[in-house]
Amino acid sequence: MNENNRLAGVNLVTGDPQRLAAFYRDMLGARLVEDHGGPDRIEIWFGEPGEGNVYIAVHREEGYRPRPYQACQGFELRVEHADALCQALKARGVPIEEGPRDLPWGYRFFHIKDPDGNGIDLVQKL
Repeated sequence: MNENNRLAGVNLVTGDPQRLAAFYRDMLGARLVEDHGGPDRIEIWFGEPGEGNVYIAVHREEGYRPRPYQACQGFELRVEHADALCQALKARGVPIEEGPRDLPWGYRFFHIKDPDGNGIDLVQKL
């Protein structure tokens, strides 16, 4: 892959962008940018907006429905302390789909879903 080819963002379609964005802000500490694309598009940034950070853009659903899969999308977010974050999210009422466990290639992860059913792996490098 060319070093100039980088993932810049992921687009989601949802019936309620505000609700989905609030989950990422309140549960995972994301920063929301609502002034780019109008009221039907919100950018969810992990870190400050700018080059090198990945964001999720959520768009209001306008009659389009993705095909129903068991999980709509899947994301992997890197975290500092998987166990502490897992406990904090659990205390806030976020269902933990798969609890923290170590992977043989040097990572610890756990799995949750956002309110739209998108899967999120929260991964700590050991």
